Amino acid sequence: MSLTPGANLGIAAKRISVTIGWDLEAEGVDASAFLCGTSGTVLSDDHFVFYNASRSPDGSVGFTPGAGASLEMRQRFDIDLDKVAALVEKIDICLTIHEGIERGVNFESLRKVALRVMDLDGGDELARFDVPVPGMRETAAILGSVYRRNGQWKFRAVGQGFIGGLAPLARHYGVDVAEEEAASAPPSPPPAAPAAPVNLTKVTLEKQGQSVSLEKKNDAGFGEILFNLNWNQRPEKKGGFLGGILGGSKGIDLDLGCLWELESGDKGAVQALGESWGAYRQEPYIQHAGDDRTGATSEGETIRINGDRLSKIRRTLVYAFIYQGVPNWAGADGVATVRIPGQPDIEVRLDNPTSGQGMCAIALIENDRGKLKVTKEERYFRSHPDMDKAYHWGLRWSAGSKD
Repeated sequence: MSLTPGANLGIAAKRISVTIGWDLEAEGVDASAFLCGTSGTVLSDDHFVFYNASRSPDGSVGFTPGAGASLEMRQRFDIDLDKVAALVEKIDICLTIHEGIERGVNFESLRKVALRVMDLDGGDELARFDVPVPGMRETAAILGSVYRRNGQWKFRAVGQGFIGGLAPLARHYGVDVAEEEAASAPPSPPPAAPAAPVNLTKVTLEKQGQSVSLEKKNDAGFGEILFNLNWNQRPEKKGGFLGGILGGSKGIDLDLGCLWELESGDKGAVQALGESWGAYRQEPYIQHAGDDRTGATSEGETIRINGDRLSKIRRTLVYAFIYQGVPNWAGADGVATVRIPGQPDIEVRLDNPTSGQGMCAIALIENDRGKLKVTKEERYFRSHPDMDKAYHWGLRWSAGSKD
């Protein structure tokens, strides 16, 4: 399965390999893996696996440099998921370019970067992630994450860039490492000034109520704002008799929508249910990009907001509800991303689900005196009316169906 940033899928295999390749022949390009606990940092310095420490303490992760000369197989990690220590919650796979800034080499220079997840025993490709490198000027990146969720191993395509090389990336994960120890080529003379700080190209809103405000970069406005929801990829299967009876043949169908309120006081909703698609160039300046009924579309669902008309929009509450295919939000494993031209991506993970609640208010987007303010809500409700009442929207709702 080919994945896009933010997409994820379950891993049924017990032993997997993660191979990383790139197009341009370049020195000092190195893969690394960080075995992290619940805090997001490594359990110890020994849980940092790279060319100079090729195996994790529990023997579950091994690194093979130069696994192949082709784009697909330049460097490789073999992971025995049954051997991974119980305290390890995720294994982040990263790629760095040594002294990339000084040498003028970045991810865009590599022309093409690909990550593949393979079943070591069966030989099948489980997932492929072609990192979107055009315009990517960073010299370090988290490519993907192998992580636990509700007792199951999963893989998420990330593609998150950093400024700096292996040393600052390692410190980000809590590894106590000197610059010389983390270098991916013979050490150079120490710099005259401290290394540049790690600058994320993605902002993650981790806690409910946490927000970020962005200023527009030109007089026109913010441009096209994309609010994307992605979830655990489980394509619809044809199945057999029992599968049809038990509902196992259905893909996950999450429906993305929003409540909107204009400065004029007009209010409404945009969502697939009821075919309320909205409009981008006229009121409400918000449009649904299309309904994914099967869960097989790796891009998930997207809402477009006309950021050049932000002065007309007072507030937008983006939400999603489970239409079919999964019993609760823990099974959906959703992640929302707000993409704004010239701004860092804003990521909201739905990682604190409430049992029995099929409706989730994800984020509130507001016009804050000309600034774009995004707040993580992640509040769960039983129905549209319950959510409406909590946010004082005042719409009237009736039952509907897409069939």
